[in-house]
Amino acid sequence: MTRRATPRNAPPRGLSIIELMVGITISLFILAGAAMVLTTQLGSNRRLLLEAQLQQDLRTTADMITRDVRRAGYWGTAYCNIAAASTDPNCPVNGNSYTAMTVVGTSQIQYDRSTDEEGFVVIGVDDNALDAGTNRPREHVGFNWNASNGTIEYLAGANWQALTDQTVMRITEFTMVLNEQDLPVPCALPGCQTLGPGGCPLTLRSRSLTFTIVAQALHDDAVRRSVRENVRLRNSLPFETCPGP
Repeated sequence: MTRRATPRNAPPRGLSIIELMVGITISLFILAGAAMVLTTQLGSNRRLLLEAQLQQDLRTTADMITRDVRRAGYWGTAYCNIAAASTDPNCPVNGNSYTAMTVVGTSQIQYDRSTDEEGFVVIGVDDNALDAGTNRPREHVGFNWNASNGTIEYLAGANWQALTDQTVMRITEFTMVLNEQDLPVPCALPGCQTLGPGGCPLTLRSRSLTFTIVAQALHDDAVRRSVRENVRLRNSLPFETCPGP
């Protein structure tokens, strides 16, 4: 069996320039698609992290506001509002000094609450005086929206201090609505109303605060979150409603 001789002038085997260019073009399309998928995935992960951080910071801020607002009106000798003050030397004549709670516009609230039982004073003892002076400003507090800085501020020591981190998020809305409802205090017998220390029917003023916070991530304006809470104050305000003459 004889072998066919290969001609010396036969073209070399391999890829032509056209085939090589087509292969490179297809490879570039595949790499571009992979890069696009990777970029999209990285962007989604970044946005998810921003959303999680924003939601967590908003929830933390709302919890801090809720816990502090619930203490509004706290008084160490609150029983004096429903018991005869003349029988207890700890009961002041003017009653509770910490009832003030004011919403300024819709973006600021200020209120009072006693902190005398948190120091070295014996629990159950209250000086019945609001610490609003320059030397003792701790009992007058509040929350405020600083629109220019995009932060929520807390009134502490007669100064407004930032509660939220403006390097992480910007507060675009902070609104508050104070709700009040007066309810008669029933007594043991049906159809009657409990009498206060002055002999007049006793009424209980229930208060709640509804607030809404809207914020956006500082590094991505498209990432926005909001939280809405309704806080019922634990310290209702009893007062007497005496009929007119």
